[in-house]
Amino acid sequence: MWKSTLRIDIPLKPIVAGVCALLLSACTALPPQETPTAAERSAPAVSPMPTVTPTAALPTPARCDRGQGGEVERVTLHSELQGLEYAVSVYTPPCYGEEEGVTYPVLYLLHGQNMDDTFWLSLGAAEIADELIAAGGRPFLMVMPQEVKNFDPVEESHFDASILNELIPWVEGHYRVCAERACRAIGGISRGGGWAMRLAARNFDTFGAVGAHSMGLMQGDAWQIQKHLETRSLEEYPRIYLDRGEDDFLYEGIDYFEEILRENHIPHEFHINPGKHDQAYWQAHVGEYLRWYAAGWEGRSSTVDK
Repeated sequence: MWKSTLRIDIPLKPIVAGVCALLLSACTALPPQETPTAAERSAPAVSPMPTVTPTAALPTPARCDRGQGGEVERVTLHSELQGLEYAVSVYTPPCYGEEEGVTYPVLYLLHGQNMDDTFWLSLGAAEIADELIAAGGRPFLMVMPQEVKNFDPVEESHFDASILNELIPWVEGHYRVCAERACRAIGGISRGGGWAMRLAARNFDTFGAVGAHSMGLMQGDAWQIQKHLETRSLEEYPRIYLDRGEDDFLYEGIDYFEEILRENHIPHEFHINPGKHDQAYWQAHVGEYLRWYAAGWEGRSSTVDK
């Protein structure tokens, strides 16, 4: 079993006077006829951080056979970009840090509205990761930040900028994680799924995989994901996983986004399962999600949905 510890970490940056105007809107489905505004079409990606194109296979840590689980710690970080502090739950795998020179892939997991950084843990993410690693899978970290103001308008938010320019550099400076694109995956549930897709679509070289589970599609992101075809090949796209319940009230935006992927032959997986937009649905499929993310670090490729 994993165990949880509480740690208050040194702030990312000194507290500055003034609070930024912040955060995010409720997730709404994007109707098929909607197009990005002129400002969105001309806007650059949100301060993308430099990345390194992988040139070799990921290092493989020795198998940990001691039967122990990973650990979870909850850290409080100060965000200058958001003007607030937020919690981050971090899962480290069994035997983490015991081998010199070993770095690990990292999975960033985002929650939805009325949730916090512990939501993925409540679904059993830590126990499932333990099981995958015990079965011989590559050990990996999970980083789960809290979106404090998760009902604020997206266009006024700095949550995405904080993930890119504060959280990821902090993780890569404090933990033994691989800093290549192939080592980073991001996923989310509901509004968090919308954030995950926005971050991957608008910062193309940052994440090697993106999962959007019952996604609340954000305006302009369907346009953004296909615009990359002007300068990128299909082989350069991240692995993409979409899913929803049959009775998900956000189905229109999810299906529209998947149609854009399919029409442009962008490789992805898309699953429609029995269920609604609720915890029971995500609880039933969290194991599938984590197995998919972990498979990307085992040298497996994504299914192409044609």
